[in-house]
Amino acid sequence: MKKITLLVVFFAILFSNAQTPEGTWKMIPQAGAMAVGDGQGNSNWWSNNLADVTTRACYFDDEFVFNGDGSFANVNGADTWVEVWQDGAGDGCRASVAPHDGSNAATWTYDSGAGTLTLNGVGAYLGLSKVYNGGELGDPVNAPTSITYIVTSIDANTMVLDIAVGAPGWWRFTLQKQGVEPTCDDGIQNGDETGVDCGGSCPNECLAQIDLPIDFEGTTTDYTVTDFGGNASSLVVDPEDAGNMVIQTVKTNAAQLWAGTTISNDTGAFVATDGLASLIPFSATETKMNVRVWSPDAGIPVRLKAEDATNNTHTVETETLTTVAMGWEVIEFDFSNQAPGTETLTHGLNNGWVYSKVSIFFNFGTDGATAGEKTYYFDDVMFGEAPLSINDFEVNQVQVYPNPTQGNWNIKTKNNLESVVVFDILGKQVVAVELKNTLETTIDASPLPSGLYFAKVRTTQGESSIKLIKK
Repeated sequence: MKKITLLVVFFAILFSNAQTPEGTWKMIPQAGAMAVGDGQGNSNWWSNNLADVTTRACYFDDEFVFNGDGSFANVNGADTWVEVWQDGAGDGCRASVAPHDGSNAATWTYDSGAGTLTLNGVGAYLGLSKVYNGGELGDPVNAPTSITYIVTSIDANTMVLDIAVGAPGWWRFTLQKQGVEPTCDDGIQNGDETGVDCGGSCPNECLAQIDLPIDFEGTTTDYTVTDFGGNASSLVVDPEDAGNMVIQTVKTNAAQLWAGTTISNDTGAFVATDGLASLIPFSATETKMNVRVWSPDAGIPVRLKAEDATNNTHTVETETLTTVAMGWEVIEFDFSNQAPGTETLTHGLNNGWVYSKVSIFFNFGTDGATAGEKTYYFDDVMFGEAPLSINDFEVNQVQVYPNPTQGNWNIKTKNNLESVVVFDILGKQVVAVELKNTLETTIDASPLPSGLYFAKVRTTQGESSIKLIKK
Protein backbone atom coordinates (compact mmCIF):
# COMPACT_ATOMS: atom_id res chain seq x y z
CA MET A 1 0.00 0.00 0.00
CA LYS A 2 2.88 2.36 0.81
CA LYS A 3 4.40 1.83 -2.68
CA ILE A 4 1.09 2.58 -4.39
CA THR A 5 0.65 5.74 -2.31
CA LEU A 6 4.16 6.91 -3.20
CA LEU A 7 3.51 6.30 -6.90
CA VAL A 8 0.28 8.30 -6.73
CA VAL A 9 2.08 11.18 -5.04
CA PHE A 10 4.92 11.00 -7.61
CA PHE A 11 2.58 11.17 -10.58
CA ALA A 12 0.53 13.92 -8.96
CA ILE A 13 3.68 16.01 -8.56
CA LEU A 14 4.85 15.13 -12.07
CA PHE A 15 1.64 16.21 -13.77
CA SER A 16 1.14 19.25 -11.55
CA ASN A 17 4.57 20.50 -12.71
CA ALA A 18 4.06 19.60 -16.39
CA GLN A 19 4.75 22.46 -18.77
CA THR A 20 1.63 24.19 -20.12
CA PRO A 21 1.17 27.22 -22.40
CA GLU A 22 -0.03 29.38 -19.50
CA GLY A 23 1.70 32.77 -19.68
CA THR A 24 2.61 35.32 -22.35
CA TRP A 25 4.36 34.33 -25.58
CA LYS A 26 5.75 36.07 -28.64
CA MET A 27 7.11 34.78 -31.92
CA ILE A 28 10.79 33.99 -31.45
CA PRO A 29 12.79 36.82 -33.13
CA GLN A 30 14.89 34.72 -35.49
CA ALA A 31 14.93 33.31 -39.00
CA GLY A 32 12.47 30.44 -39.44
CA ALA A 33 10.11 31.55 -36.66
CA MET A 34 7.28 30.99 -39.15
CA ALA A 35 7.66 28.55 -42.00
CA VAL A 36 5.53 26.63 -44.47
CA GLY A 37 6.26 23.57 -46.57
CA ASP A 38 4.94 20.38 -48.09
CA GLY A 39 5.14 18.37 -44.87
CA GLN A 40 5.07 18.80 -41.11
CA GLY A 41 8.14 20.78 -40.06
CA ASN A 42 9.20 21.50 -43.65
CA SER A 43 10.09 25.04 -44.73
CA ASN A 44 10.74 24.43 -48.43
CA TRP A 45 7.96 26.77 -49.60
CA TRP A 46 8.76 29.83 -47.48
CA SER A 47 10.12 30.93 -44.12
CA ASN A 48 10.90 34.34 -42.66
CA ASN A 49 14.53 35.48 -42.77
CA LEU A 50 16.42 37.52 -40.18
CA ALA A 51 15.70 40.79 -41.98
CA ASP A 52 11.97 40.13 -41.51
CA VAL A 53 12.44 40.41 -37.75
CA THR A 54 13.24 44.08 -38.30
CA THR A 55 10.90 44.72 -41.24
CA ARG A 56 8.01 43.12 -39.36
CA ALA A 57 8.93 44.38 -35.90
CA CYS A 58 5.27 45.36 -35.44
CA TYR A 59 4.45 41.64 -35.71
CA PHE A 60 7.26 40.19 -33.62
CA ASP A 61 6.15 42.29 -30.63
CA ASP A 62 2.59 40.86 -30.71
CA GLU A 63 1.63 38.92 -27.59
CA PHE A 64 -0.29 35.66 -27.30
CA VAL A 65 -1.62 35.57 -23.74
CA PHE A 66 -2.80 32.32 -22.09
CA ASN A 67 -4.43 33.29 -18.79
CA GLY A 68 -4.69 30.95 -15.82
CA ASP A 69 -8.50 31.10 -15.88
CA GLY A 70 -8.59 29.60 -19.39
CA SER A 71 -9.13 32.85 -21.26
CA PHE A 72 -6.95 33.81 -24.22
CA ALA A 73 -6.07 37.17 -25.80
CA ASN A 74 -4.24 38.42 -28.88
CA VAL A 75 -2.52 41.64 -27.78
CA ASN A 76 -1.20 43.39 -30.90
CA GLY A 77 -0.70 46.92 -29.57
CA ALA A 78 -1.06 49.94 -31.82
CA ASP A 79 -0.10 48.03 -34.96
CA THR A 80 0.74 44.63 -36.36
CA TRP A 81 1.63 43.12 -39.74
CA VAL A 82 -1.53 43.35 -41.86
CA GLU A 83 -1.79 41.53 -45.20
CA VAL A 84 -3.69 42.55 -48.33
CA TRP A 85 -6.41 39.90 -47.84
CA GLN A 86 -7.46 41.60 -44.61
CA ASP A 87 -8.20 45.14 -45.80
CA GLY A 88 -7.07 45.35 -49.43
CA ALA A 89 -4.38 47.93 -48.61
CA GLY A 90 -1.28 45.75 -49.19
CA ASP A 91 1.11 44.18 -46.69
CA GLY A 92 2.55 46.39 -43.96
CA CYS A 93 2.46 47.64 -40.37
CA ARG A 94 -0.85 49.20 -39.35
CA ALA A 95 -3.77 48.73 -36.94
CA SER A 96 -5.16 45.21 -36.53
CA VAL A 97 -8.22 44.27 -38.58
CA ALA A 98 -11.26 42.69 -36.89
CA PRO A 99 -11.87 39.99 -35.90
CA HIS A 100 -8.11 39.35 -35.56
CA ASP A 101 -7.65 42.36 -33.29
CA GLY A 102 -8.37 40.71 -29.94
CA SER A 103 -11.82 42.29 -29.70
CA ASN A 104 -13.70 38.98 -29.26
CA ALA A 105 -13.59 36.89 -26.11
CA ALA A 106 -11.61 33.66 -26.48
CA THR A 107 -10.51 30.64 -24.46
CA TRP A 108 -7.73 28.05 -24.69
CA THR A 109 -7.56 24.33 -23.97
CA TYR A 110 -4.36 22.28 -23.84
CA ASP A 111 -4.47 18.49 -24.09
CA SER A 112 -0.98 17.34 -23.10
CA GLY A 113 -1.82 13.71 -23.80
CA ALA A 114 -2.95 14.39 -27.37
CA GLY A 115 -0.38 17.16 -27.83
CA THR A 116 -2.96 19.69 -29.03
CA LEU A 117 -3.74 23.31 -28.21
CA THR A 118 -7.19 24.66 -29.14
CA LEU A 119 -8.34 28.28 -29.28
CA ASN A 120 -12.09 28.94 -29.15
CA GLY A 121 -13.35 32.34 -30.24
CA VAL A 122 -13.77 34.03 -33.61
CA GLY A 123 -10.51 35.75 -34.57
CA ALA A 124 -8.30 34.09 -31.94
CA TYR A 125 -5.09 32.79 -33.51
CA LEU A 126 -1.46 31.82 -32.99
CA GLY A 127 1.31 32.58 -35.47
CA LEU A 128 -0.50 34.03 -38.47
CA SER A 129 -4.15 35.08 -38.47
CA LYS A 130 -4.84 33.65 -41.92
CA VAL A 131 -3.93 30.08 -40.99
CA TYR A 132 -6.65 27.66 -39.86
CA ASN A 133 -7.22 23.91 -39.93
CA GLY A 134 -7.39 22.92 -43.57
CA GLY A 135 -6.66 26.22 -45.28
CA GLU A 136 -5.77 29.91 -45.32
CA LEU A 137 -8.25 32.77 -45.11
CA GLY A 138 -8.97 35.04 -48.05
CA ASP A 139 -11.48 37.22 -46.18
CA PRO A 140 -11.69 38.11 -42.44
CA VAL A 141 -15.45 37.42 -42.39
CA ASN A 142 -14.69 33.71 -42.81
CA ALA A 143 -12.62 33.45 -39.62
CA PRO A 144 -13.42 30.13 -37.88
CA THR A 145 -14.78 29.83 -34.36
CA SER A 146 -12.06 27.39 -33.31
CA ILE A 147 -8.51 26.43 -34.35
CA THR A 148 -6.48 23.46 -33.08
CA TYR A 149 -2.67 23.39 -33.25
CA ILE A 150 -0.33 20.44 -32.78
CA VAL A 151 2.12 21.13 -29.95
CA THR A 152 5.25 19.54 -31.36
CA SER A 153 7.36 20.63 -28.39
CA ILE A 154 7.02 22.84 -25.34
CA ASP A 155 9.34 23.72 -22.47
CA ALA A 156 9.83 26.61 -20.06
CA ASN A 157 11.10 28.88 -22.82
CA THR A 158 9.95 27.70 -26.26
CA MET A 159 6.82 26.29 -27.89
CA VAL A 160 6.73 24.83 -31.42
CA LEU A 161 3.32 24.55 -33.10
CA ASP A 162 2.34 22.82 -36.35
CA ILE A 163 -0.92 23.07 -38.30
CA ALA A 164 -2.01 21.44 -41.57
CA VAL A 165 -3.59 23.82 -44.07
CA GLY A 166 -4.32 21.27 -46.76
CA ALA A 167 -2.68 18.48 -48.69
CA PRO A 168 0.27 18.72 -48.44
CA GLY A 169 0.73 22.16 -46.81
CA TRP A 170 1.89 22.64 -43.21
CA TRP A 171 2.74 25.78 -41.25
CA ARG A 172 5.12 25.81 -38.27
CA PHE A 173 5.29 28.59 -35.66
CA THR A 174 7.97 28.89 -32.96
CA LEU A 175 7.07 31.01 -29.91
CA GLN A 176 9.19 32.22 -27.02
CA LYS A 177 7.84 32.63 -23.49
CA GLN A 178 8.17 36.07 -21.94
CA GLY A 179 9.30 36.94 -18.42
CA VAL A 180 11.09 33.67 -17.68
CA GLU A 181 13.29 34.28 -14.67
CA PRO A 182 16.38 32.09 -14.16
CA THR A 183 16.56 30.15 -10.92
CA CYS A 184 19.35 28.33 -9.13
CA ASP A 185 17.51 25.05 -8.57
CA ASP A 186 15.45 24.18 -11.65
CA GLY A 187 18.14 21.97 -13.18
CA ILE A 188 18.42 24.25 -16.22
CA GLN A 189 21.27 26.68 -16.93
CA ASN A 190 18.91 29.40 -18.18
CA GLY A 191 20.83 32.48 -17.12
CA ASP A 192 24.04 33.27 -15.27
CA GLU A 193 22.91 31.32 -12.19
CA THR A 194 24.74 28.25 -11.01
CA GLY A 195 23.34 26.74 -7.80
CA VAL A 196 22.56 23.04 -8.13
CA ASP A 197 22.28 23.62 -11.88
CA CYS A 198 26.04 23.19 -12.09
CA GLY A 199 27.16 22.39 -8.58
CA GLY A 200 28.09 25.79 -7.16
CA SER A 201 26.47 28.80 -5.55
CA CYS A 202 24.89 31.88 -7.13
CA PRO A 203 25.71 33.66 -9.26
CA ASN A 204 28.94 32.57 -11.01
CA GLU A 205 31.22 30.78 -8.60
CA CYS A 206 31.30 27.44 -10.39
CA LEU A 207 31.71 28.80 -13.92
CA ALA A 208 35.07 28.64 -15.67
CA GLN A 209 36.79 31.86 -16.70
CA ILE A 210 36.31 32.72 -20.37
CA ASP A 211 39.24 31.90 -22.67
CA LEU A 212 40.16 31.62 -26.35
CA PRO A 213 38.74 30.19 -28.53
CA ILE A 214 35.36 31.62 -27.50
CA ASP A 215 32.23 30.05 -29.00
CA PHE A 216 29.60 30.96 -26.32
CA GLU A 217 28.42 27.34 -26.10
CA GLY A 218 27.74 25.24 -23.02
CA THR A 219 26.85 26.05 -19.44
CA THR A 220 30.18 25.71 -17.60
CA THR A 221 31.90 28.91 -18.77
CA ASP A 222 31.18 32.42 -17.54
CA TYR A 223 30.19 34.14 -20.78
CA THR A 224 29.67 37.52 -19.14
CA VAL A 225 30.37 40.43 -21.49
CA THR A 226 30.75 44.03 -20.35
CA ASP A 227 29.33 46.97 -22.32
CA PHE A 228 30.46 50.57 -22.27
CA GLY A 229 29.57 53.79 -24.06
CA GLY A 230 25.92 52.93 -24.68
CA ASN A 231 25.97 49.35 -25.96
CA ALA A 232 23.52 46.70 -24.73
CA SER A 233 24.69 43.10 -25.22
CA SER A 234 23.31 39.70 -24.28
CA LEU A 235 23.84 36.00 -24.94
CA VAL A 236 21.10 34.84 -27.33
CA VAL A 237 20.20 32.07 -29.74
CA ASP A 238 21.73 32.66 -33.18
CA PRO A 239 18.87 34.19 -35.22
CA GLU A 240 19.95 32.11 -38.23
CA ASP A 241 20.80 28.85 -36.40
CA ALA A 242 18.68 27.72 -33.47
CA GLY A 243 21.42 25.32 -32.38
CA ASN A 244 24.04 28.04 -31.88
CA MET A 245 24.56 30.68 -29.19
CA VAL A 246 25.95 34.14 -30.00
CA ILE A 247 26.29 37.59 -28.47
CA GLN A 248 23.76 40.18 -29.62
CA THR A 249 25.04 43.76 -29.36
CA VAL A 250 22.69 46.70 -29.74
CA LYS A 251 24.42 50.02 -30.40
CA THR A 252 21.66 52.26 -29.08
CA ASN A 253 20.58 55.72 -30.17
CA ALA A 254 22.44 57.08 -27.13
CA ALA A 255 25.68 55.21 -27.86
CA GLN A 256 28.99 57.05 -28.03
CA LEU A 257 31.19 56.78 -31.12
CA TRP A 258 33.55 54.60 -29.03
CA ALA A 259 30.81 52.35 -27.62
CA GLY A 260 32.02 48.77 -27.35
CA THR A 261 31.82 45.43 -25.57
CA THR A 262 34.53 43.69 -23.55
CA ILE A 263 34.35 39.96 -24.22
CA SER A 264 34.70 38.97 -20.57
CA ASN A 265 33.89 40.22 -17.12
CA ASP A 266 35.30 43.69 -16.36
CA THR A 267 34.83 45.00 -12.81
CA GLY A 268 37.23 47.89 -13.33
CA ALA A 269 39.47 46.50 -10.60
CA PHE A 270 42.35 45.68 -13.02
CA VAL A 271 42.62 42.07 -11.87
CA ALA A 272 43.47 38.99 -13.95
CA THR A 273 40.05 37.43 -13.36
CA ASP A 274 38.45 40.27 -15.33
CA GLY A 275 39.92 39.13 -18.63
CA LEU A 276 40.76 35.83 -20.31
CA ALA A 277 42.05 32.84 -18.41
CA SER A 278 45.16 32.72 -20.63
CA LEU A 279 47.34 35.32 -22.32
CA ILE A 280 46.74 35.98 -26.02
CA PRO A 281 49.83 34.35 -27.65
CA PHE A 282 50.93 37.28 -29.82
CA SER A 283 54.45 37.18 -31.23
CA ALA A 284 56.43 38.98 -33.93
CA THR A 285 54.98 36.57 -36.52
CA GLU A 286 51.64 35.61 -34.93
CA THR A 287 49.67 38.85 -34.98
CA LYS A 288 46.15 37.94 -36.07
CA MET A 289 42.76 37.18 -34.55
CA ASN A 290 39.41 36.54 -36.22
CA VAL A 291 35.79 36.95 -35.20
CA ARG A 292 32.58 35.82 -36.90
CA VAL A 293 30.22 38.81 -37.09
CA TRP A 294 26.75 39.70 -38.36
CA SER A 295 26.12 43.30 -39.38
CA PRO A 296 23.07 44.99 -40.91
CA ASP A 297 25.42 46.99 -43.15
CA ALA A 298 28.48 46.31 -45.27
CA GLY A 299 31.46 48.66 -45.15
CA ILE A 300 31.26 49.62 -41.46
CA PRO A 301 34.47 49.67 -39.37
CA VAL A 302 34.81 47.05 -36.68
CA ARG A 303 37.63 47.57 -34.19
CA LEU A 304 39.23 44.94 -31.97
CA LYS A 305 41.26 45.92 -28.93
CA ALA A 306 43.58 43.70 -26.88
CA GLU A 307 44.92 44.86 -23.52
CA ASP A 308 46.43 43.76 -20.26
CA ALA A 309 43.54 43.10 -17.86
CA THR A 310 45.73 44.36 -15.01
CA ASN A 311 47.05 47.49 -16.78
CA ASN A 312 44.78 49.42 -19.17
CA THR A 313 47.69 51.48 -20.52
CA HIS A 314 49.07 48.40 -22.27
CA THR A 315 46.82 48.11 -25.32
CA VAL A 316 46.89 47.41 -29.04
CA GLU A 317 44.04 48.08 -31.49
CA THR A 318 43.28 47.29 -35.10
CA GLU A 319 40.32 47.78 -37.39
CA THR A 320 38.72 46.28 -40.49
CA LEU A 321 35.51 46.69 -42.52
CA THR A 322 32.54 44.38 -42.88
CA THR A 323 31.88 43.15 -46.40
CA VAL A 324 28.46 41.51 -45.93
CA ALA A 325 25.11 43.14 -45.12
CA MET A 326 22.44 41.17 -43.20
CA GLY A 327 24.61 38.06 -43.00
CA TRP A 328 27.44 36.30 -41.18
CA GLU A 329 31.08 36.55 -42.18
CA VAL A 330 34.46 35.80 -40.55
CA ILE A 331 36.63 38.90 -40.45
CA GLU A 332 40.34 38.96 -39.71
CA PHE A 333 42.09 41.46 -37.44
CA ASP A 334 45.84 41.92 -38.00
CA PHE A 335 47.37 43.67 -34.99
CA SER A 336 50.58 44.35 -36.92
CA ASN A 337 48.48 47.04 -38.64
CA GLN A 338 47.52 49.14 -35.64
CA ALA A 339 44.63 51.61 -35.72
CA PRO A 340 45.67 55.27 -36.15
CA GLY A 341 46.69 56.90 -32.89
CA THR A 342 47.21 53.61 -31.04
CA GLU A 343 50.37 51.84 -29.93
CA THR A 344 52.05 49.22 -32.13
CA LEU A 345 52.11 45.55 -31.21
CA THR A 346 55.87 45.56 -31.80
CA HIS A 347 56.33 48.26 -29.15
CA GLY A 348 54.29 46.27 -26.66
CA LEU A 349 56.10 43.00 -27.29
CA ASN A 350 59.51 44.69 -27.11
CA ASN A 351 58.59 46.13 -23.73
CA GLY A 352 57.27 42.90 -22.31
CA TRP A 353 53.58 43.80 -22.45
CA VAL A 354 51.06 40.96 -22.25
CA TYR A 355 47.48 40.92 -23.49
CA SER A 356 44.65 39.15 -21.67
CA LYS A 357 41.47 41.04 -22.46
CA VAL A 358 39.60 41.68 -25.73
CA SER A 359 36.98 44.29 -26.65
CA ILE A 360 35.01 44.74 -29.89
CA PHE A 361 33.58 47.99 -31.28
CA PHE A 362 30.98 48.00 -34.07
CA ASN A 363 30.77 51.01 -36.40
CA PHE A 364 33.65 52.62 -34.50
CA GLY A 365 33.77 56.38 -34.93
CA THR A 366 30.03 56.90 -35.48
CA ASP A 367 27.68 57.55 -32.58
CA GLY A 368 24.20 56.12 -32.17
CA ALA A 369 22.47 59.44 -32.75
CA THR A 370 24.03 59.60 -36.21
CA ALA A 371 23.69 55.96 -37.25
CA GLY A 372 20.43 55.21 -35.46
CA GLU A 373 20.01 52.16 -33.27
CA LYS A 374 21.69 49.13 -34.87
CA THR A 375 21.83 45.46 -33.86
CA TYR A 376 24.96 43.36 -34.42
CA TYR A 377 25.94 39.79 -33.51
CA PHE A 378 29.31 38.14 -32.96
CA ASP A 379 30.61 34.65 -32.25
CA ASP A 380 33.71 32.45 -32.51
CA VAL A 381 36.48 34.73 -31.25
CA MET A 382 39.71 32.99 -32.30
CA PHE A 383 43.45 33.54 -32.33
CA GLY A 384 45.18 33.15 -35.70
CA GLU A 385 44.29 33.76 -39.31
CA ALA A 386 40.68 33.66 -40.46
CA PRO A 387 39.55 30.48 -42.23
CA LEU A 388 38.94 30.69 -45.93
CA SER A 389 35.37 31.48 -46.90
CA ILE A 390 33.28 29.23 -49.14
CA ASN A 391 33.99 31.62 -52.00
CA ASP A 392 37.73 31.17 -51.43
CA PHE A 393 37.29 27.42 -51.45
CA GLU A 394 35.41 27.57 -54.74
CA VAL A 395 38.44 29.16 -56.37
CA ASN A 396 40.29 25.97 -55.47
CA GLN A 397 37.36 23.78 -56.55
CA VAL A 398 36.63 22.85 -52.92
CA GLN A 399 33.77 23.86 -50.63
CA VAL A 400 33.45 23.19 -46.90
CA TYR A 401 30.50 23.88 -44.61
CA PRO A 402 29.72 24.64 -41.87
CA ASN A 403 33.02 26.26 -40.92
CA PRO A 404 33.34 26.80 -37.95
CA THR A 405 31.54 23.63 -36.85
CA GLN A 406 30.66 21.86 -33.62
CA GLY A 407 29.94 18.54 -35.32
CA ASN A 408 30.83 17.76 -38.93
CA TRP A 409 32.67 19.44 -41.77
CA ASN A 410 31.01 18.69 -45.11
CA ILE A 411 33.56 18.80 -47.93
CA LYS A 412 32.39 19.04 -51.53
CA THR A 413 34.47 19.21 -54.71
CA LYS A 414 33.97 19.58 -58.45
CA ASN A 415 36.25 16.62 -59.14
CA ASN A 416 36.29 13.16 -57.59
CA LEU A 417 37.89 13.03 -54.17
CA GLU A 418 40.84 10.74 -53.48
CA SER A 419 41.69 11.64 -49.87
CA VAL A 420 41.22 14.14 -47.05
CA VAL A 421 43.88 14.48 -44.34
CA VAL A 422 43.38 16.83 -41.39
CA PHE A 423 46.23 18.20 -39.23
CA ASP A 424 46.22 20.22 -36.01
CA ILE A 425 48.22 23.44 -35.68
CA LEU A 426 51.27 21.46 -34.53
CA GLY A 427 51.24 19.44 -37.73
CA LYS A 428 49.96 16.23 -36.13
CA GLN A 429 47.64 14.19 -38.34
CA VAL A 430 44.26 13.78 -36.61
CA VAL A 431 42.01 12.49 -39.42
CA ALA A 432 42.74 10.61 -42.66
CA VAL A 433 40.12 9.41 -45.13
CA GLU A 434 40.69 7.54 -48.40
CA LEU A 435 37.93 8.04 -51.00
CA LYS A 436 36.96 6.93 -54.49
CA ASN A 437 34.36 8.03 -57.05
CA THR A 438 32.67 10.63 -54.87
CA LEU A 439 32.34 14.41 -55.00
CA GLU A 440 31.68 14.92 -51.31
CA THR A 441 32.41 13.54 -47.87
CA THR A 442 31.79 14.29 -44.20
CA ILE A 443 34.51 14.63 -41.57
CA ASP A 444 33.42 14.03 -37.97
CA ALA A 445 34.96 16.86 -35.95
CA SER A 446 33.08 16.15 -32.72
CA PRO A 447 35.97 14.24 -31.02
CA LEU A 448 38.46 17.02 -31.77
CA PRO A 449 39.30 19.83 -29.33
CA SER A 450 38.23 23.35 -30.26
CA GLY A 451 40.76 25.17 -32.38
CA LEU A 452 42.30 25.70 -35.81
CA TYR A 453 43.01 22.79 -38.19
CA PHE A 454 44.36 22.36 -41.71
CA ALA A 455 43.22 19.86 -44.32
CA LYS A 456 44.85 18.59 -47.48
CA VAL A 457 42.14 17.69 -49.96
CA ARG A 458 43.32 15.59 -52.90
CA THR A 459 41.13 15.18 -55.98
CA THR A 460 41.73 13.61 -59.38
CA GLN A 461 42.79 17.08 -60.57
CA GLY A 462 45.22 17.99 -57.79
CA GLU A 463 45.49 19.01 -54.14
CA SER A 464 44.10 21.97 -52.13
CA SER A 465 44.93 23.12 -48.62
CA ILE A 466 42.12 24.54 -46.53
CA LYS A 467 41.71 25.85 -42.99
CA LEU A 468 39.07 24.45 -40.66
CA ILE A 469 37.76 25.62 -37.29
CA LYS A 470 36.29 23.38 -34.62
CA LYS A 471 34.12 25.30 -32.17
